[in-house]
Parts: sequence; structure tokens; C-alpha cells
Amino acid sequence: MKKYNILISNDDGIKGDGLKSLIKNIAKHANVYVVVPKHEMSGMSQSIHLKKYLKLEKVKNNIFTLEGGTPTDCVKYALYSFFKDKIDLVISGINNCANLAQDVVYSGTVAAAREGAYLGIPSIAVSITDESKNYYEYAAQATLKIALQVLKNEKKGRPAVCLNINIPPNFKGIKIAPLGIRCYDETIVEKKTKKGSYYKLAGRFISGKKNKNSDIDAVEQGYISVTPLNLDQTHFDKIKNYKKILFDKIL
Repeated sequence: MKKYNILISNDDGIKGDGLKSLIKNIAKHANVYVVVPKHEMSGMSQSIHLKKYLKLEKVKNNIFTLEGGTPTDCVKYALYSFFKDKIDLVISGINNCANLAQDVVYSGTVAAAREGAYLGIPSIAVSITDESKNYYEYAAQATLKIALQVLKNEKKGRPAVCLNINIPPNFKGIKIAPLGIRCYDETIVEKKTKKGSYYKLAGRFISGKKNKNSDIDAVEQGYISVTPLNLDQTHFDKIKNYKKILFDKIL
């Protein structure tokens, strides 16, 4: 039986709470390669460095940090250079909070998996949904089972599959579900000092809407949500409409 090669990355850095459990469990059935940011890079989405050299630091055998690197940098560098032509699957996580609905746009965790899929490697992003409970070991065991099924059923090739997975505590099973919509009460907070004014984004999650049968609905019912993400962001239903709006009236 072939022993797969799996790349693990994240956006929580080398000290991320879910990293150790994920490495331990995946290593039971695969060769594990790890490239993660040296420090936390949450909310970085698909950002990359274009004109800056990044330092690779070895932590231990096949485990590395990329100083100053984003989650996407880590996956790009690993697949293009450090472990070129070796990797069968990319796993990003385990993130320390949920990535549901439009969170996938901002999430560095999801971005790392998306990058793997862009580069032709089946990829999954994994998050836990309850920040107050430490159940990374439990989530890592579930991730391993899902990963083995993806390896059996998906092939390399651009674009590859990208799955967004959210794991609640004491889950009942798995539901395949589309993204929902989450609503946040967001505001910009100002802090004035002698050196000037500083600003940061603050807020809290309020609720969701249109969430029946969505990923949010699934985890609220106690199920693992699995959402296949489409890498082509074209809004095909609008193409015909905008041909008329723009070309017929402007050109």
C-alpha cells in the first residue's frame, strides 16, 4: 500500500494549538511535511510576498517555519520548491475557530488550502467551531479519516478539489453543505496617542441568515460541515446580462 505524502500548513504559526495533534494523527498513515508561518497570520486571506526574501527555519525533521511568510506563501514555496513533486494532499489547520460562510474569503487557513488546489493538489482546510473547548485531538482524528477518503477519490490536476471543513465538539456525523451567510457587528476603533491616531477593526458575530441546510446550519445541529469550494469565481449567470449592459450601451 502506498504511503502518501501530506503537506500541513496553517495560519496560526508553529505554536498553533491544533498543529501538534494534526501532525501526530496524520503521521500514522502518511509521510508528513510541514511549512507554517513562524508567527500567527490569521485573516491574511490569499496574500503573498512578491519582492521579499523569506527565511526558512528548520524546527525538526520535515517541519519548517517561514519567517514573515503568509499561509499562501508557505504552500507556494513548499509545492514549488521545498517538497516539489512530492505532495499528494495539502491540509491546512487545525484552525482555532470556525471558518464558515464568507469567513472563507478572509481566512488564511482556507487560503492555504485554496492555494494547494490552485496548484493541482487536492486540499482541505480544517477548523474547530468552539473556541472555548480544546478538542484538537478529536478533530485531528476526524480529519485523518476525511483525508484518507479524499486521497482515495481525488486526483492531482489543476484545479484540484478544495474542501472547507468545520468540526463541532461531539459531532453526530458529516453533512455536505453550501456556505451560509454570517452577519457581524463591525466597527473601527480609534486610539489617540501623542504619536498620532491608530485604528483597528473590532466587532462581534451577531447571527446568520439564509442558513437553512448551510454549513452554519450543519455545525449548529452538531454535524461536521464539508463544503467543496469552487475556485472559479466567475458569476456565470451575470455574463449574458452584462454583455447587454456594457457592450450594447457603452461600446
